[in-house]
Amino acid sequence: MRCNSQFLPSMNSFVDKTESMKTPVMLLLTDDNELEELVADALSEIGAISHLTRDAGEALEIICVANDLDFAVIDFEHGPHGMTLLSTLSTLREDLPLIVITRDDEAHVEALAYTNGATTCLSKQAVATQLKNAIRQVCNSTRAKVLA
Repeated sequence: MRCNSQFLPSMNSFVDKTESMKTPVMLLLTDDNELEELVADALSEIGAISHLTRDAGEALEIICVANDLDFAVIDFEHGPHGMTLLSTLSTLREDLPLIVITRDDEAHVEALAYTNGATTCLSKQAVATQLKNAIRQVCNSTRAKVLA
């Protein structure tokens, strides 16, 4: 499965309307096609839908207007722009879990990501094996809050 449009269409028509559990909705910010495919694969297993963007400004717009977001996966750039974006997303939506993918597994980069609002931080090298689990955990946490 490949996400090749700017915004994936809502899949609400495919969801059983009698189902009591809300379909998880996420934001994906990346320009990495391989990561995009990994996320699409993970989402297909849990039935989540996604807003996809390759632009930080657009990600901010989505965060501000999409009240249905349950979590976000951010392909984190280590420079000041990436940290500023992450901090801004975290400030705008304190309740939004942020899964951050870093380009390496250096401890200081992970610490910066957590300091700037990341809920979960994964390195690119480990992402294939850990991303599905991280998304499942966030979705389960979100479902638990909805049912409480």
